[in-house]
Amino acid sequence: MLTFAIVLALASPSPSPSTSSTPNPLTINGYFRSYLFTRQNASNNPGAQFNYTPGAKYSSTGVNQVGWEQAIDLHAEYALPGGWYIGGAYLYGDPFSGPCSEAATHIKGNACVSQRPPNTNPDDTVPDFILSTFYEGYLGYRTRDFNAKVGDQVFDSPWAGPADTRIKPESFQGGDFEYTPKGWTFELADMLQFQPRSSSTFISSTLLTSFPAGNRGLAPNIYYAGGGNITTPGFLYGRIGFAAPSHRYSIDGYLWSVTDIVNMYWGDAQYTLAENRWKPYIALQGGLEYNAGASVIGKIDSSLFGAQIGAHATRDIVVSASYDELPWHYDNIVLPAGFSCSNSNYQIKIPTQQSPPKPGNTLAYFLPLSTGQCLTNPSGSTTVAYGGWASPFTDNYANAPLFTTAISESVADRRAPGTSWRIAANYDSPNRRVNFIIGNSWFDYSNALVPQTTTEFNLDGTYRFMPVPRAQPYHGLRFRYRYADRRYSNTFCGAVNTSCPASLAYGASFLGGNPIFKYNRAMLEYDF
Repeated sequence: MLTFAIVLALASPSPSPSTSSTPNPLTINGYFRSYLFTRQNASNNPGAQFNYTPGAKYSSTGVNQVGWEQAIDLHAEYALPGGWYIGGAYLYGDPFSGPCSEAATHIKGNACVSQRPPNTNPDDTVPDFILSTFYEGYLGYRTRDFNAKVGDQVFDSPWAGPADTRIKPESFQGGDFEYTPKGWTFELADMLQFQPRSSSTFISSTLLTSFPAGNRGLAPNIYYAGGGNITTPGFLYGRIGFAAPSHRYSIDGYLWSVTDIVNMYWGDAQYTLAENRWKPYIALQGGLEYNAGASVIGKIDSSLFGAQIGAHATRDIVVSASYDELPWHYDNIVLPAGFSCSNSNYQIKIPTQQSPPKPGNTLAYFLPLSTGQCLTNPSGSTTVAYGGWASPFTDNYANAPLFTTAISESVADRRAPGTSWRIAANYDSPNRRVNFIIGNSWFDYSNALVPQTTTEFNLDGTYRFMPVPRAQPYHGLRFRYRYADRRYSNTFCGAVNTSCPASLAYGASFLGGNPIFKYNRAMLEYDF
């Protein structure tokens, strides 16, 4: 409670600085943040029975998770003569959990990771261990239509951005150059290294080629020398966009070329149909991606299309309906030595004696999670199902720029093709101090092998204790609470799971994942 007392003491607005004809070249800002996360992973007790749908019961030995961390973030920037500037940012986070505050104590099998319900395990996405990092340090040059920044920096783009949904944002090391004449945007960036949101160091890798705390990371079907990260030297990024001066429409085209992993081609557009009290709009998004270079995470072949319609139901409430679609792809192959496909649960089996897989025993495909992966054919060949969107810098962060992204999941986080829908309502109070979002998402990951559906219900509320300026950053105390309730079908075998074959016992794992997942996030933050 000490952190809350400190934050509340800081909630009173500071005296306004005296006006001066010469602007201060030094700006300092930052935040104090206290974040509490809880995850209910299906059940509190080993072997406990619980109701998922009427008439069906499932077993789970999932261990629930809790993470509570406090952090201070300081950012400073100094304007130099001639349009030049320098800046940097430092963050320190601490869960105040004594002997379990260090990342090394969170290794499976350590006393800090019980693996036994009803005890709880740490939530390493928070990350629930100490962070201490200078995640920004840059030199820049700025004019009215041009901005260049080189160094460690928070970079903002749809598929590689801050992902500031925990204690700290992710950041990148490289150069970003942007030219913005008369509504146009021309941007080019080259990023060499990456710092995940749960790390204090920059790495020459990605969320799909490393083992970041709290993330799935590198898939078990991919060989990695020595069991460590696969080194990749970053990505090239380009953007061309135009936004109408009236703000009635905008259109953007993007390219990310992530070395030895994937080339991503992306586009989005939005158009306001009428400038009346309803302000109805339509938005489109879509893209293509393919494996590139050494293809270190395997074959990638994905195409995505999405659409969203929305309108102002009242002056303060915007309602929307969204849709995203990624088609499945299938290849008939001969599996590498040691790999097999289980026709009882349609999952690729990794050789137990080869963990990690040995050189030459990589199944070079970007495989989906918790849905049908394969089928053994009578001829002896194997049908492999794939086609999910590979996202090296948002994977498992649930911040993909998709219209149907929910609080805990998107189709990109499941690495799976399929169709998804979302309806949502967003309320902003007239004084902008209250924001409330309610939404429901439906994901259909069914393929030619087996059905799988997922649903998620979300609540998201924010209250700002101070007046909100119109054209300036908010300074003051704010509280945000987010809730997610996610449900999987065909996760465990049960009375109503007619897709489960007789060879799998009642209560056995089928497609993987937890049938019920509940998520609570509470954040208290003071911005200065």
